[in-house]
Amino acid sequence: MSDEYTINEQEELEGHGPIAESGEGDVFENGVKKKIIWHPMDYSIGQLRFMKNEKELDPNPSWQRNYVYDRTKASKLIESVLLDVPIPAVYLAEEKDNTLSVIDGQQRLTTFFLFIDEKFPDKEKVEIPFTLTGLKVLPEYNRFTFSELPKELQTKLKNTPIHAIIIKNDSDEDVKFDIFERLNTGSLKLNEDEIRNSVYRGPYIDLLDKLSDDKTFDIMVRKPNFKNRMFYRGMILRFFALSEKNIQLYRPSMKQYCNKELRENRNMSESKAGDYQKRFEKCVYLCKETFGNNAFRRFSPGKEGAENGSWVASRINMALFDVQMCGFIGYDTSQIMGHTDEIRERMLDLICNDQEFSNAIEMKTSNTDQIKLRFKKWTDALDSIVLSSSPRNFSYEIKKQLFEKDPTCGICHNQILAIEDAEVDHIDPYSKGGQTALENAQITHRYCNRHKSNNI
Repeated sequence: MSDEYTINEQEELEGHGPIAESGEGDVFENGVKKKIIWHPMDYSIGQLRFMKNEKELDPNPSWQRNYVYDRTKASKLIESVLLDVPIPAVYLAEEKDNTLSVIDGQQRLTTFFLFIDEKFPDKEKVEIPFTLTGLKVLPEYNRFTFSELPKELQTKLKNTPIHAIIIKNDSDEDVKFDIFERLNTGSLKLNEDEIRNSVYRGPYIDLLDKLSDDKTFDIMVRKPNFKNRMFYRGMILRFFALSEKNIQLYRPSMKQYCNKELRENRNMSESKAGDYQKRFEKCVYLCKETFGNNAFRRFSPGKEGAENGSWVASRINMALFDVQMCGFIGYDTSQIMGHTDEIRERMLDLICNDQEFSNAIEMKTSNTDQIKLRFKKWTDALDSIVLSSSPRNFSYEIKKQLFEKDPTCGICHNQILAIEDAEVDHIDPYSKGGQTALENAQITHRYCNRHKSNNI
């Protein structure tokens, strides 16, 4: 899991080579032998759709990822079928009630079903007509729905055979998940959170699924593709992993650290899940109240000749996510709510003016020393705010009053574009006896104030 979250939307077509003969054998997992029984079967796309509608086939069991194809990619898969391009085998698991669930091939099968049903989920999960788009070999069918295709092509699509490998229900209980991991681990098809969702299923995964629907968290992150690809779950797991243990015990990599947390608490009790949920909801609430829509994002300070800074709003900085979420764990909500403005100002000060902290959220962010450094600096800052009453800093109320009266920098005399980029400066430096009082205050750019230093 990287610390600047981005998503590569391009994925390879699923497929894992030719199907095998029927058989029975053993696989080994950590030295433990597990029985596996399988056999091949050919189904037409129409048969599979009928089985899905009759609840005999579950193309999207709870441990599978969400549907992630865009309409162009889905259309090209339909075009491949119409051109007789071989479609890779799918893997199905036979359940105890003799129904089938999809282990591998979910995206392909779902695409076929959506096209025949003439509906497609848009970015907001609202169903829209599934019309073909982006076809290169058969462009004459762009903008066609299934029912608008020539009758012979409709029949061809429904009668196209799909090879399936069925893992029989006499196999070991966990075999289908072992196969799922083997098929996907190390490939580019699934991200690590989607793999975790299948491999480590259980009460912990259920909790991550539930919390990923938290509306306040979604408002702060504001990235629908993150939620669709289960990155929300990965972020929440990371929060629990870092907050559950003393940060001094952290050892890289972050991926392994999060996996260890998930394995150790995979079958957590309802009571522990409740405690985790309360911890998450408290910290999400305090992050929203304190940092607002700029939570988990960096502020880039100005520079000489361009004194105005700006938010890097397009990226979630996971190093900031770590400290902002985990920082509130040791405090009651009432302790924080009286200091939200000051806490927000202190965070901006660290990001813009403390080079060590800035490096720790931008470079080698999963390094043990960098994690410990940024946590120490932030927890020390919070303690100094919540547990003491230093008169050195001007209040946010004074800053807001000065900014609204005249947002002109008292040093460079240019306009300050955003209050986040403003600092209240002691005209007579504090280090030389200047008072923290309105008559000794002027509004400045952060950049200008830091370069003024302790000069008058």
